Amino acid sequence: MPSYYDIDTILAEEELLTVKPKFAFAHLSHLDPDSHRVASSLNRKRRRSNDGEEDDGLNKPTSGKGGHYSLPEGTKIKMPLWAMDRWAMLNFVKIPTLPRHYRQRMKERLEADPVGMNLSNKNEHYFLAGTLLTNLLLRTAHIHKRNSSTPTSRRTPSRATDAESLAMEQLSLTAKSLQHTLLTSMMGDRLCRNFDWTLSALDAMEDDVSDWIVRLSVLERNMFGRGVEASGAVKTWREFGCGRMGVSLAVVKGRNMG
Repeated sequence: MPSYYDIDTILAEEELLTVKPKFAFAHLSHLDPDSHRVASSLNRKRRRSNDGEEDDGLNKPTSGKGGHYSLPEGTKIKMPLWAMDRWAMLNFVKIPTLPRHYRQRMKERLEADPVGMNLSNKNEHYFLAGTLLTNLLLRTAHIHKRNSSTPTSRRTPSRATDAESLAMEQLSLTAKSLQHTLLTSMMGDRLCRNFDWTLSALDAMEDDVSDWIVRLSVLERNMFGRGVEASGAVKTWREFGCGRMGVSLAVVKGRNMG
């Protein structure tokens, strides 16, 4: 797993996911603008209707679950990946669909022409965010499978439980397929083409590499930069040689002792 303090990982975890709460979330209606607007409107109406009366508790939330300010069950909300990690592990939310640039159509386009795809306009951290996403989906499916195999969960099977298990199994297959596509695309033709362009970047007479760099994700740009540095080092070595090499002090002492 990437380092906790890695800035690229932090930025990649800002990828927005569409999720649905499996129960009403108290005091979280602000996560959905429509729900929060309705809740605020209802609260203002209740305050006006009780205007002039004694405060006997009617102006407070009507239930222990947050009253009108709760986020209803099944509401579609968009939250960043880092915020959904713990909720998904606790089975508080379900992920009905993937972000658009990780769905089946985009996956097929990436498999058909990995070199020609401009991934920077999809997500600057496309491969890293996709890897973190698939990791989350696989961990979520694994925990659900482990919990559903416990004796208490097997006692009361239901259609809803069976449907959720099937959905989790399909989610796991989708995550594995996406993970394979991301790995083969990044480490296959795109990596080879990236290496080819590093050899041309140092020669002013070669083609302009800016059109290629603009297509790359941050991870690929870092790889491109390292490749250019290596190519420059090789070019310098070919022109000027390796120069005089230093001798270890241990070797000098060994010779003197001999």
